[in-house]
Amino acid sequence: MRPLIIRVLLLIIVAAVSSGFITSGDPGSNREYDLFKIGSSRDANEIIYAINFDQTGQPDKSEPIEIHWIKRTRNNRVEPLTWIQKKYAYGIRILNESNNDNELYFQFVSYNKRTFTLNKTSENSYKVFTVFENKQIEVTRIFIQIDGRRFWLPCAISLVVTQ
Repeated sequence: MRPLIIRVLLLIIVAAVSSGFITSGDPGSNREYDLFKIGSSRDANEIIYAINFDQTGQPDKSEPIEIHWIKRTRNNRVEPLTWIQKKYAYGIRILNESNNDNELYFQFVSYNKRTFTLNKTSENSYKVFTVFENKQIEVTRIFIQIDGRRFWLPCAISLVVTQ
């Protein structure tokens, strides 16, 4: 199963698009803490990746990024990912913490060819970045285009960013 997912994710297409897809009134969303989201052509449901703080106001060392669904097809119900979704598709693997307390490197469990960085910005907010064509870009949205054949074999994935 894992090789199929990796092959699918090799079809990443990068496009520059402005952010702001989620509005502040979104149930299950706290725009201040949201980092990016994943949507698909299959339905309106979205996966939200948000910063997870500990009691001291710092990113939680055990789970710095919290991931959940907003099931728009079910009255905007908020749901956790299933074990399979976390283990094989949408979960993340923390690579290592840098010497900088405000920086963390991670990859998707289903795709190890692109590294993402969680950074604290000069405005004291957290954002996710990756490098594309030797430029650091902010990741705001990932979109999966499903061709209708099978869910495990979508035809294209786009990483939507702001610059």
